[in-house]
Amino acid sequence: MVAVRPFTRRSLLGFAATTVLLSPLSARSAEERISTATPFTKGDIIVAATVMDNPNDDHAGTGRLLQYDANLNLKGVLWIKQTNHKLSGLTFGPDKTLYGFAPLNHAVIEVDPSAREKPLFQFADRAFSNVSFGKDGTMYFGEHLAGKKTESRYVTTKLPLLKGRDVIGDGYIFRYTKDRKPMAEYHTAAHGGMEGYHAVTSLVLADNDTRAIYISETGNRIMQYDLKNDKQMPDLAVFNDDPQVKMLLWMTQMPDKALLAITGANMVTIDQNTGKVLREYKLGSFGWAAATPSIDGQFILVGNFMDGDVAKVSVKDGAIVARANIGEKRSLSGVAQFPG
Repeated sequence: MVAVRPFTRRSLLGFAATTVLLSPLSARSAEERISTATPFTKGDIIVAATVMDNPNDDHAGTGRLLQYDANLNLKGVLWIKQTNHKLSGLTFGPDKTLYGFAPLNHAVIEVDPSAREKPLFQFADRAFSNVSFGKDGTMYFGEHLAGKKTESRYVTTKLPLLKGRDVIGDGYIFRYTKDRKPMAEYHTAAHGGMEGYHAVTSLVLADNDTRAIYISETGNRIMQYDLKNDKQMPDLAVFNDDPQVKMLLWMTQMPDKALLAITGANMVTIDQNTGKVLREYKLGSFGWAAATPSIDGQFILVGNFMDGDVAKVSVKDGAIVARANIGEKRSLSGVAQFPG
């Protein structure tokens, strides 16, 4: 394990770093909320930046995506009209469509490369929050919620029940064909996270799409499922009182196939076969919960849920080379980069 330079004020304001401030878009009235996003170009960074404008529900708000260039200079805003809860889990698909999720609306948002919101397609009346794409083009959706608990001591929102049932979800992985037809469901186990209701909140496909590696947000286990033989596997890793991994908030995959896990205060890369921590990136503050490797593999794009910061971190030495802020707290829940 190699620790790299922490995310400090000095590193942010030093010679190599670029700080980009955002105008107060979130303060604008509904009449002023005009989308200015332009067709995506290679390297554009898209950030889920819901405006948290419902005082009675801390997960409800006006859908918004911010478009930056590769150096985090703001280019435009896209107002999402088909949701009224927090957007998360941004991912570009093989056809360059941007997928996003509003789990509490049971909605999968799609934006085409021309920065236009597509009509809402109802994959399922479930709280999907992430998608991974198999080599054959099939889609694997992770169900964010499981169990019967609809309320939490930590949030004011109420989790919706599935239609006609007394559960908020089953916590499974659901597979769809390229033409969006249900193909299979995998009855995955879940950690539950701090409140017990988090399930498959991010997942990575491995071993030629025969193994799903996944986490439950705020949990401490990296779990595995044998997709080929349809059975649960032993956990890849369990972090008990580990100073490097106190909790898991998001997980994705690096170009070299190592797992990238975001833990709130840092990022770690993990061997996808042994579960061992390979490297740590200390971020110097708490709230980091969204990340993706850059399309050239040289940087990690990471977002802070608590304060709205988004940063471009060097894989080589952990230096912060660019930084912006979305102008909204407790909102930033997804980041993706357009592959071109």
